Amino acid sequence: MRLTVRPGTDPVARTDPTILAAMGLPGGGVVRVGRTHVLVRPGDVPGAATIAVGPRTRANAGIEIGSTAEVVRVNPPRANRVVLSDDGEDIDARHAARALQGLPVTTGDRISLDPSYGSREGDEPPSTVEVLEVVPGGFGLVGDATVVGPIGEGVVPGTVAHTGGRITGDSPTTAEALLAGLDAELDVMTGWLSLLTSAGNLPEAWGLPRVAGVLLAGPSGCGKSELIASAAARAGASVEEVSLDLVFKPERLLDVLEKALRRATPPTVLFIDRLDAVAGDEGMFRTQTAAILRWFLDAVGDRPRIACVLGVSSPSSLDS
Repeated sequence: MRLTVRPGTDPVARTDPTILAAMGLPGGGVVRVGRTHVLVRPGDVPGAATIAVGPRTRANAGIEIGSTAEVVRVNPPRANRVVLSDDGEDIDARHAARALQGLPVTTGDRISLDPSYGSREGDEPPSTVEVLEVVPGGFGLVGDATVVGPIGEGVVPGTVAHTGGRITGDSPTTAEALLAGLDAELDVMTGWLSLLTSAGNLPEAWGLPRVAGVLLAGPSGCGKSELIASAAARAGASVEEVSLDLVFKPERLLDVLEKALRRATPPTVLFIDRLDAVAGDEGMFRTQTAAILRWFLDAVGDRPRIACVLGVSSPSSLDS
């Protein structure tokens, strides 16, 4: 499927939910774009046949804003080993693995490692390194068992750039790889969503206060969407993911949440992702966002069998 490239944010691309549904990826998944692979999720994008892609991914893919790119769903294997270049950066293999957790990587990619994952000071700029090799097959998802490290730490790369032609592995994708090792978290989330979307109003029957939703914290690309989708499926509920990547003002947030609530048909889980991106650091914006959230949670609480999950990078980002 050919889509027009629009500006977005790394590391997750966004496109219209109808496009993903047509590709067989209603909750999102991994796609091949140009020379690289990227996680793509449903989002509010300008135009139906567009995909919002961050600058790092655009560079890796060899695409530009305004161009059209072939977007193909893929079945990413689990990466056994990822070899990174040593460009004079002090790379800690364990922290590099954490930074890439749940993300697809492709041989030849240039990637950024956020200092907040390592021992460096958080105000330092991210480290930029090249992916010299991904074993097996040249691309894969980084998981708990993936060995990530710079060249020279006992591994010798066999390739140093993208190979020409078709990248292998194109087939229907699945979220199992992103959920590896999260059995306990999946069970807890399934329990909450079952409780909140049940037909029997279990909270009231058990003498509990009505709870509108759950706060789910984790860095971008760690698999929050996949966790919600799997838990909701177990609970017998559908999911509507509302991305706030392109929502820059509280007024726009109110409009997006109102529309999502009107569209919801019970039993449904509304997953509001990247909420902290809207709140920002300005006191006025944080106050307005908090007021809108209180309204939204009250509105969700009044709707039987509707639940919401608020996705943030850190719980402290919503201290209002």
